[in-house]
Amino acid sequence: MPAKMKRAASSTPRPVLQWVMAGVGAAVTLGAVGIVVWEALQPPSPPALSARIVAVQSTAAGQVATVRVQNDGDDTAAAVDIEGVLGDQTATATLDYVPGHGHARAYLRFDADPRRAAVAVKGWSAP
Repeated sequence: MPAKMKRAASSTPRPVLQWVMAGVGAAVTLGAVGIVVWEALQPPSPPALSARIVAVQSTAAGQVATVRVQNDGDDTAAAVDIEGVLGDQTATATLDYVPGHGHARAYLRFDADPRRAAVAVKGWSAP
């Protein structure tokens, strides 16, 4: 008698929800593997750095400009040198690193209002 019960239990069809969830799991797994393979086959792009002033604060020591450095490249940039020029005054800062597709902030001090200062990334190195 126990043999008949096992046969009857194994002959019942799988629930539809079980098949749907198995298909969803397979699709997610294949999608993740596909993304990893795609990223591995893409050539790396070097850092693409840009700088702009996003805020200015007045302090007892002068005017401080907050500079946002954006990296639109894939690779991380290390020892990023930023320079700001306002008239005859030049301010510089160095960021430890700016991650690929990320950003970092630096601060430059000027004697006058730095909203019209020209800021630029002067160089960086590979980490």
